Amino acid sequence: GSFVVTYDSPLVNGKDAGESFHVAPVDFEKTGEVMADMALSILGDNGGGDFVVMASSRNAANQNRWIQALKDFIRLHNETYTKAKIKLVEDTFYPDEDNAEGYKKKTLEIFQLKENGTYPELSLIMVPSTSGAAAAATALLDNDLCDEMKVSGLGFPPEMLRASVEGGCVPQFALWDNLNLGYLAYYASHQLATGRVEGIIGETISAGSLGTRQIESRQGRKNALWITLGEFTTYDESNVGTASFIECTRGICDDKEDTEFFKKYFQDKYKSKALAIIPKVTGMTSFLFSLLLASYILSSKKRRSSVFGRIMVGLSISDLFSSAMMFLSTWPMRTDTWLQLHWGAAGTTETCSAQGFFLQLGLCTATFYQATLLLYYFLTIVKEKRESQIKKWEIFFHLVPCSVGLGTSISGLVLKLYNPISRGSVCWISEYPAYCSQSLDACKRGQNATAYQWWFLYVFVCLTFLWLVIAMTTIFCKVRGVERKARRYSHSNSSNSHEVAMQALFFCVAYSIPWIWAPIQAGIDTADLIFTRPNADDAVIALSIVNAVLFPLQGFFNFLVYLRPRYAQVTSWLSDLRVVVAVRDFGLKMKNSSPKKQSEDVTSSEGNQTDADAVVREDNHENEKVIDVAEAEAKL
Repeated sequence: GSFVVTYDSPLVNGKDAGESFHVAPVDFEKTGEVMADMALSILGDNGGGDFVVMASSRNAANQNRWIQALKDFIRLHNETYTKAKIKLVEDTFYPDEDNAEGYKKKTLEIFQLKENGTYPELSLIMVPSTSGAAAAATALLDNDLCDEMKVSGLGFPPEMLRASVEGGCVPQFALWDNLNLGYLAYYASHQLATGRVEGIIGETISAGSLGTRQIESRQGRKNALWITLGEFTTYDESNVGTASFIECTRGICDDKEDTEFFKKYFQDKYKSKALAIIPKVTGMTSFLFSLLLASYILSSKKRRSSVFGRIMVGLSISDLFSSAMMFLSTWPMRTDTWLQLHWGAAGTTETCSAQGFFLQLGLCTATFYQATLLLYYFLTIVKEKRESQIKKWEIFFHLVPCSVGLGTSISGLVLKLYNPISRGSVCWISEYPAYCSQSLDACKRGQNATAYQWWFLYVFVCLTFLWLVIAMTTIFCKVRGVERKARRYSHSNSSNSHEVAMQALFFCVAYSIPWIWAPIQAGIDTADLIFTRPNADDAVIALSIVNAVLFPLQGFFNFLVYLRPRYAQVTSWLSDLRVVVAVRDFGLKMKNSSPKKQSEDVTSSEGNQTDADAVVREDNHENEKVIDVAEAEAKL
């Protein structure tokens, strides 16, 4: 036989009408309570006032039940509302036509009742209809009446966004998650059709990311079974922007009248312009320093013939790919992305895929080269391997990074994984449209992109961090043992191994500074998390800016660390030179201030020119000796 699963609106006679069960978004018996709470919150913060209800029609049975529940709840808690000076007008208002224009007209008529003194304390219109609430809010906003009248009720976030954030017409409204409602209905229908459930009271429905729901009977409805999605979600200025963003990524906002408003609002909220410009500066900086470092190593036969030098060249070339793509930032992105959220996008799907390919190649190979660099230090210090021994394995130092990097890059191209990152400034592994994997609609591109992000890069990054901790701990334990032996037998605290270990540590720090933030952002940038926790959305925005600044600078940090020993040598030479010059000046001063010299000055005030010349020659001779000593010490 066939099965009938309804959602949003149930069949009146339940099972008698052939309904297997009904999937409800919320417990509608609580709708009146939710509206009453919002009225208390809005009016209670402003010294009280009256409010009216505007429903879609007198024949809307569900809205009539909610309105009655609202009245019953206020009557039950009369003391609370009386104390807050809040009163519900007994009359319910209905538009002449159940459409946007009808709601707008009726909203302005209700406002006139306040102006003419019929309801002088009227301050709020409660609308238990999403289309009606949006139209009422628009009417107040367009006529600059938001300071004198507010709207609340049931509303859809994108439709209420402009009135909420621009004019403050809608301090609060509530609704359920329509997407998750369809998601639950899909799972319930599938499990009923496949025989996993029979559709009887007490059975449990497994609903994927939503968890489980139970089939229940419904009080007041005979022979009817229900599955309830959850509770109402209350929206205000703190979360309406995030909720609208998630809905708009699913294409909800594309055909709205306020498309230009959405575009500007989201570009400002998510710092799109900054995210497009910053990587151009930091990416070019890293590119130039990586190019300079590679050129410096390759220009010397001694430097390019060492294993360390060639590893650094490989690391620098990897960064050239990634930093160049970061410099391009939003330019290669397709221009038909929703609402053109990415500022400066001027490309196509093909240019976006090319950017993602080379970015993945650079990032993946750089991660493996960093692990290889640490392996080189580990073999040199801990295992005490000579250069000639390490060279036997050098081919793998380059083969593994290049093979894995090229393999994952090509795989991403074949799987169509390279798309604009919703909160970033480049094309890389991402689903399109954003957050499409969390909806019932199939992703156009980049299916399961989040999983591929981790398997193609972030797992390697986390393993590199783990290897970093293990290797550096082992290295410093080894160095500590070497220094103990040095102090025991030679009474010296110096150790070449210590300096090499410090250089390895600095390379690890240079890798960690840019890389530690990206996996954190990937972990929290999910629709479920940023929607349920507004602070998570703010954290994603902040991390996006941090990544735009630091992530492209890997080559710059590598350059600084590579030159650190040379800088230390130069500063040491300058310090020694300053000491020698100070000693020389002190010696000359002491000589000129000696008693013998003072006595000669008293007895021979005019002096002999020949003797003076002799003193000058002697001083010059002493100066030459001091300089010779300084040069010798510098060479040593």
